[in-house]
Amino acid sequence: MPHISPKQVNEKILKNIYKLLFSAISDRNISQKKQEAAFGELLTPTEKVMLGKRLAAISLLSQGISSYKTGMVLGLSHNTATKLQVKLEGGKLLNISQLCKTLRKGPLQSYIENLFKPLPRYGTNPAKLFKE
Repeated sequence: MPHISPKQVNEKILKNIYKLLFSAISDRNISQKKQEAAFGELLTPTEKVMLGKRLAAISLLSQGISSYKTGMVLGLSHNTATKLQVKLEGGKLLNISQLCKTLRKGPLQSYIENLFKPLPRYGTNPAKLFKE
C-alpha cells in the first residue's frame, strides 16, 4: 500500500501541487500518449490499480450496478464497494460521478461493457477482449 511521508507540507504549497497534478491530467495541449507515459512513470502499479478500480467502481455504482456485483467484477472487497456506494448515495461523490458519466461516452463505456461479458472457457487471452 502506498504511504505518505509524515512530514507536513505547507497548505499553499500543497494547493499548488494539486493544481500541477490536475493540469497535467486535463491539459488539452498534452497528447493522451504523453499523459499515459508520464503517469506510467509517476504512479506505481499499485497506485494505478487503486485509482483505476475506484474510477470504474464509481462508474458502475452510479449506473445502478449493485455493490456486490461491482466488487466481484473489479476484485474489490465487499467493504470497499459498499463504502463507495454509501458515499455515492450520500452525495459525497457528485463530481467524480459526473466525470464518470462523461467518460462513459468514450472508452470507459466500452471497457465497462466488456467487464460483464462472459469469458470464453478455453484458449482465449482475456486481454484480447478489451482491445478495440
